[in-house]
Amino acid sequence: MAILKCKKCDFSKKVPERYVDAKVRCPECNEVVTVQAEAEDLALEDVIGMVPEDSAPEPARRHEAIPEEELTRKDAPLGDQPGIFEGGAAKNIMAGLASGIVTVMISIAIAGLVFSQGPLADNFHHAISMALISAIIMSMVVAARSGIACSAAGPESMAGLFLFLLTSSIYHQMGAGPAEALYPTVLASVFVAAVFTGLCLLAAGMTRSGDFIRYVPIQAVGGVLAGIGLIIIIQAFNLALGTNACLEELFMKYAQMEFCIKWAPAAALGIVLFICIRWIHNAYVIASVLLLSMGGLFGFLHYEGIGLAQARELGWLFAAHEPDLFWLQVYDVGFLKQIDWNVILDHAGHYAALAGLVLASTMIRVSEMEVLDSRPIDLNREFTALGFGSIFTGFAGGMPGALSLDRSLARRSAGAHGKIAGFIVALVCMSALAFSHKLLPYLPRFIPAGILFALGLGLMWRWIIETRTRFTQKGDYALLILIFLLTSTMGLLPGLAMGAGLAMLVTAGRYGSVSVVKHDISGAHFHSNVDRAPTQIAMLKTKGDHIYAMTLQGFIFMGTTNNLLEMILDRARDEERLPLKFVLLDFTFISGLDSSVAISFIKLKQMAQRHEFILIFTNVPFELEAQLGRAGCELDDPYGGSVTVVSMDYALEWAEDRILEEEDMLTIKQQALPSLLAPIFPEQKYIPALMKILKRIEVKKNKPVFSQGDPSDAMYFIESGMVNVQLELEGGKKLRLKKMGPGTVFGEMGLYTSAPRTASIIAAENCVLYKLSTKVMNLLQAKRPEIASSVHRFVVSLLADRVSGANATIRDILR
Repeated sequence: MAILKCKKCDFSKKVPERYVDAKVRCPECNEVVTVQAEAEDLALEDVIGMVPEDSAPEPARRHEAIPEEELTRKDAPLGDQPGIFEGGAAKNIMAGLASGIVTVMISIAIAGLVFSQGPLADNFHHAISMALISAIIMSMVVAARSGIACSAAGPESMAGLFLFLLTSSIYHQMGAGPAEALYPTVLASVFVAAVFTGLCLLAAGMTRSGDFIRYVPIQAVGGVLAGIGLIIIIQAFNLALGTNACLEELFMKYAQMEFCIKWAPAAALGIVLFICIRWIHNAYVIASVLLLSMGGLFGFLHYEGIGLAQARELGWLFAAHEPDLFWLQVYDVGFLKQIDWNVILDHAGHYAALAGLVLASTMIRVSEMEVLDSRPIDLNREFTALGFGSIFTGFAGGMPGALSLDRSLARRSAGAHGKIAGFIVALVCMSALAFSHKLLPYLPRFIPAGILFALGLGLMWRWIIETRTRFTQKGDYALLILIFLLTSTMGLLPGLAMGAGLAMLVTAGRYGSVSVVKHDISGAHFHSNVDRAPTQIAMLKTKGDHIYAMTLQGFIFMGTTNNLLEMILDRARDEERLPLKFVLLDFTFISGLDSSVAISFIKLKQMAQRHEFILIFTNVPFELEAQLGRAGCELDDPYGGSVTVVSMDYALEWAEDRILEEEDMLTIKQQALPSLLAPIFPEQKYIPALMKILKRIEVKKNKPVFSQGDPSDAMYFIESGMVNVQLELEGGKKLRLKKMGPGTVFGEMGLYTSAPRTASIIAAENCVLYKLSTKVMNLLQAKRPEIASSVHRFVVSLLADRVSGANATIRDILR
């Protein structure tokens, strides 16, 4: 046992053993107090208050539940910090160069996706600058702060599609408004999205919420990501064709020769890139495929005699543009005044959805990296790194980015194991940003479209094909497909909302099907660790069914408590059993309570009053008691028919005492040992002879009969008084195992094993004992074997009864 004792205000309260050395605040004066081990055994009245007799109710004194508080906190280790040139400088630099080329190409593809609506397409070169700024900043910040050596972050397909939907929505909303306000508002919305996403990532990392985000239903995320993949493929075709058609229109056009010439190279490149990204995972290979595609187009143009100017007119190459310095205008007063902030606020749902999906997808990708690296990765650290990168990107005029699993694996396969690779990628992107006006006119238009095709196909393959055999339940995969269809047909935001709702309902339904009751058992078979007189034991076996003990488990919310209430109500209404008088609820295995569960416990207390039984709550953690108290449900409320107890053992003892008290058997009249032994000794005729050889001893209260580790040299019969069987633990702690009273026996195994005592026996009150030593037992065996045989049979009978009781308890639990 343990005790919470405040020296400042003298407040004292008995608490469970597990709170020893915990620091909590006193409910009276709010002083920080350390819970101390209680060496002495507790009297029953110390751990449970008496239920008042029927009388005019008085207002019960209520203390604030004690909030448990961690005064010291140890942060989780951040994992191994990758070195600057780990794995070799040359390998890292070369891998960084190859990965940089891939990042530049993907950034251009994402830019083409984001700014593909109407007049926004005229600002494609601005979108490229925004994407490259994101790639530069995210690469540097993640390289500096991430715990994953090959981590690649920047513009990413999922975030890019969200931005495409965001800019499209703003374009359609402002179509009838002033044209000069459209572009600044679109840019500002992208910046706001980056900053908001970064703040959410940073908050998750700083508050160490990564473990909670791991509970996000993967079916919902996977279905949405698969839907995003299909939408990206559609937009890839649109980018290749230079149109803005829906899926039905694309099917009507795809077979026409003039359109086939434009989309076929993009689709072919997309399939090759998809194969390289999905199965080869090497930045050198991916960069080579992209460069060879460019070379192939120029070879074709040379073979056909088509000049660069004509190729641009035919739509094979991008048009030239002036050097782009748009980020210098971002904080210009005139630019800021043109922003329609009301439109930006109208799209708050887009920002929240983007942030939520980035958090969830980052969790999934980091978890996969953990498997591939065979080591744990601090998810909170990755959230923090990505958060800082996204915030800096937003303020610098870039678009939000995310962690890319495929690019990370490709970079690692190319030999990037140090931080320098990430900085090399940033340098490559800086060079591309500086010379984009010179390089873009030589970039084939089908390459960004092919990259988008590969990225979309990769998302669909990952979540529709690969996960088909990974889910342990078929319903999970069916739910993923349903969310994919909803996302593809209804749109991203409705699909995300409905998918999350469906996944939560399925998860709640499955968790709710797991009973909150770990096991329940009748008091006729489940007894406290108090060895009582045979007549009391017989009475408890007869009347013990008045007690109904239940051990709860898991996280309790309103849905799971319905089963608990129904079980208790069924027991209370069962007319074939004894009337229910005591319901014991053990919270040892409870991990937490939903905020709405207080309503269920209030209903339980009302049920107890209607059916006239007493609720006894055991092992209730401080924080749970406080939570219920704040919600208006006091557990320790004797006048309301409920009490709290530190352990199930004490609760059982208290309930048993009430039953024996009703039968006028709680206190047995003082009897001599022969009278106590008569009902249970095998042959009563030998009791007088046995009494002549037993040694009578008296033990004062709190004095040991013997101590743990002493030689086993005798067994003892209790004539009067109570003793505690006490286990000595490390650190001076003591645990009461059992309480024994008149007519019971202890130390009997010492006659047979000669092993040291495994526990101490302490007198709980003044006791009269009779001792049968090993020496006397040996003499008895030699001179009066018939008496010795009766003693042996008596001990065997005791052990058999204990085994029988244990078996009955197990049967009741497993029924």
